[in-house]
Amino acid sequence: MRHAAAIFAAALVAIAGCQLSPYDYAENWVMREDAVRPFSVGADVIYLQGELYTNISAVAEITAYVRNEVGKGKFQGIARVFSPLVASAEDLDMALEWYFDHCGGHRPFVFIGEGACGALLKQYEEQRSEELKEMGLIASFYTESSHEGFVKDPLVRAVRDMVAARRYREQWGRDLLAASPGK
Repeated sequence: MRHAAAIFAAALVAIAGCQLSPYDYAENWVMREDAVRPFSVGADVIYLQGELYTNISAVAEITAYVRNEVGKGKFQGIARVFSPLVASAEDLDMALEWYFDHCGGHRPFVFIGEGACGALLKQYEEQRSEELKEMGLIASFYTESSHEGFVKDPLVRAVRDMVAARRYREQWGRDLLAASPGK
């Protein structure tokens, strides 16, 4: 019995030392396709809708907008989609920190941002440009306004082409290493 109490106390201490991010909870994401096997798609898309999340009553509207823009299988077979609810630059930092810690791992990824949220994402990218490229950023697309239909077929094709080019470069590099003399 004493051992069980000691284990329980140790577990409480361990849990108290671990601080969860708000983005550990699925309700702080409009879309979080981390359940999709990463090897089944070539990249990830980090998408931020036009409006900052400032009112809980706007969640249904934001969700409907995001699902229309990047849902409905637009990136199926190409990329997993991650779209956090963001109210500030701090929220964006926490969401992207969660993504890189749990899903990124030097996977190719693309930023797509609209309106006010897109401006935050663009600022984030500008501040960390070189670091993000090393981590796998292959493209970014922004629009200053928020309007339905930003993520249309030409943008989806551009993302698909960038992912395919990245895969080709990676494979070509491996092929060159394998074919080089002395290896």
